[in-house]
Amino acid sequence: MTSNFRVNRLVWLLLGAIVVVLLMYQLRSALLPFIIGGALVYILDPFVTWLERRIPWMSDRPELKRVIVIAVIFIAAAILAIIAVIAGITAIVNQVQAFIEDVPQLIEAARVTFESISTRFAIDIPPELSSIVEDAAKNIGNLVIEAGKRVAAGTLSVISQTVSLLLGLAMVPLILFYILKDKGKIIEGMLNTLTPEPRRHTESILGILDDVFGSYIRGQLLLGLVVGLVVFVGLFVLSLLFAPNMTPYTPVLGIVAGVTELIPVIGPWLGAIPGIIVTLAFAPNMIVPVILLYILVQLLENSLLVPRIQSDSLNLHPVMIIAALIVGSEVAGLWGIILGPPLAAAGRAVLLYFLNEWRTEDEKESSVSEAEEDAQPTEPAPDSAPAA
Repeated sequence: MTSNFRVNRLVWLLLGAIVVVLLMYQLRSALLPFIIGGALVYILDPFVTWLERRIPWMSDRPELKRVIVIAVIFIAAAILAIIAVIAGITAIVNQVQAFIEDVPQLIEAARVTFESISTRFAIDIPPELSSIVEDAAKNIGNLVIEAGKRVAAGTLSVISQTVSLLLGLAMVPLILFYILKDKGKIIEGMLNTLTPEPRRHTESILGILDDVFGSYIRGQLLLGLVVGLVVFVGLFVLSLLFAPNMTPYTPVLGIVAGVTELIPVIGPWLGAIPGIIVTLAFAPNMIVPVILLYILVQLLENSLLVPRIQSDSLNLHPVMIIAALIVGSEVAGLWGIILGPPLAAAGRAVLLYFLNEWRTEDEKESSVSEAEEDAQPTEPAPDSAPAA
């Protein structure tokens, strides 16, 4: 296979991928229910399969058994959601709203505390820097409040004006049910339309995408849950010991740490900023233990949680992850930040797959050529002339 043909095939492959991504971006509102449903499938499908294998009855009717398992999980999830709403979701939402409203006062208190610390330890802060910090603190507080109001108003506006979004979100459970139920049939039906060679490549690519996205989504959610709980418990204990007036903010700070954990590389450090600000505002004497807590959580994550949970699922250099975050945020905002790194990792894995396939084809062609050369009969050497 000539190199020009391979280059042309790679170019067409990249162009096709770009067209698919652009088309999905243009149809992102319509595809949102399917994206949410697909993400939930990656979360629930292993549990459904695990539970299905451990049910001893109805082995002769596997499809019906899977439907019953999915229905039981849906009912249990609905009951848990109702209990969560009744028990604490409203209180948490109120705490988040109160935290957003208190951000300017918290930042101002943190600034005053920082200035007092610098004065106590004779740290000379230039007036220009102090003015910049003061203006930035005021602007950050105002921006947070304004952003919160705009997000809330925009969300209410979209929900009230966009019927398609409401219908789409209402369709998520139905989409999730059918994908969980007929995932194998859907993939097999798509593959049956292909000839053997494209089918083989498509199966391999689907396997790559399934590994990357499945492990990434499940791993990030589990990491966020663990980190959020550890930060909440740590801050709660520290606040009880040193600053009881900070205790009401600890659930919100735990939620912030868990949510920002979904952002690779920089997320854990972003999640520490609100905790440090609140600590400076309420309990400056607790700032060292709080910083140590966040550092210990980061060390625990990098040394224990990430190797066990993620298993290097992205396999990307941190610089590439940061680049994917920047590009994703420019293209699709929050969704781009969350999905940019796994998309980059999936693209890299698919590219490496085709490069490996082409290398294998080269080796096969080289082996065939050598075998053909060895199989060709050698011409006998001409008889030497008789001696006179």
